[in-house]
Amino acid sequence: MTIRLSQDEYWEQFQAGDETYLHWDAADELDTTYNFSAQFNDGWQRRVFLRDGIFLRIQQSRRYEKVLVDYPEKEFPAIRCTFTIEGLGHKLIAFKPSDVVVPHTPGKYYLRSNGTHPQDTDVFETHKSSLLMFEISPEVFCSFAASSDGELPQHFRHLVKPSSQEIYIHSRDTQPVMAMALQQILHCPYQGTVKRAYLESKVIELMALVLDHEVAIQQGETKQKKLRPEQLERIYYAREILLRDMNNPPSLSGLAHQVGLNEFTLKQGFRQTFGNTVFGELRSQRLEIAKQLLTEQDASVAETAHLVGYACVRSFAKAFKRKFGLGPKAYQKACR
Repeated sequence: MTIRLSQDEYWEQFQAGDETYLHWDAADELDTTYNFSAQFNDGWQRRVFLRDGIFLRIQQSRRYEKVLVDYPEKEFPAIRCTFTIEGLGHKLIAFKPSDVVVPHTPGKYYLRSNGTHPQDTDVFETHKSSLLMFEISPEVFCSFAASSDGELPQHFRHLVKPSSQEIYIHSRDTQPVMAMALQQILHCPYQGTVKRAYLESKVIELMALVLDHEVAIQQGETKQKKLRPEQLERIYYAREILLRDMNNPPSLSGLAHQVGLNEFTLKQGFRQTFGNTVFGELRSQRLEIAKQLLTEQDASVAETAHLVGYACVRSFAKAFKRKFGLGPKAYQKACR
């Protein structure tokens, strides 16, 4: 079944949901979480106003039906970057003379300028979805990117537009260093003033990484061959195989053989689709499970390391701290 909603109908979910300050930080009235629930969708959205001109939003939901949300033409006052951490879907934008499709898939982000946004439709498949987005006003953006005389470099001029001009929007591949910053934002261990300073620094870091990637693309340094639909399907199947038995994963050549791809296409496909290497993705998922075990169960660090396939506790602790910013013992202590 497919459900089609207008923007107002979709946002009624948030207006009808409970607004709480307690889920994340009771002392911060600018850090709010909206719970929403409907017949076809439940989840939450966290909104953090970091300072004038910098805004962070994190959303998780699970959709039980395919949902299409229609948005009218509108003016966007800020530059936005949206990362898909989990989920399947796309955005269909009615540019002239032809529509543009922007994917909502893991390992992808899209960068959008300010300006007038044409009519568009968000298509969300039946799936768990996780998004992280930040918005930066043109004034704040220019304070970082412009020269002393206020001129933007050629590489960034497409990101700041007059309000009447049509937006620029383009999908990019999430780079591994961006994925690390995303995880650090999602698992911020701080509260209060320290939390706000930490999140703002990480949003600015993400912006810098996005701009660096944009420069590389504009200069033609990033050239990737697009995957065909059947190749993309095999990449997802490879990930499923890889995560099915994380303690005894197949070799790269064995995995490539199982899904009918050569090793080069498998490696490039993982980077394009998930923003990670094949075994980097395995390591990332192992650590996500370890974090869950340390949070929800009374397992020791050594037991957790063994359960997720690490033979060496020291290697596990180093990898955990590199991904989440805290060692496993410190993280477990902070959760209690």
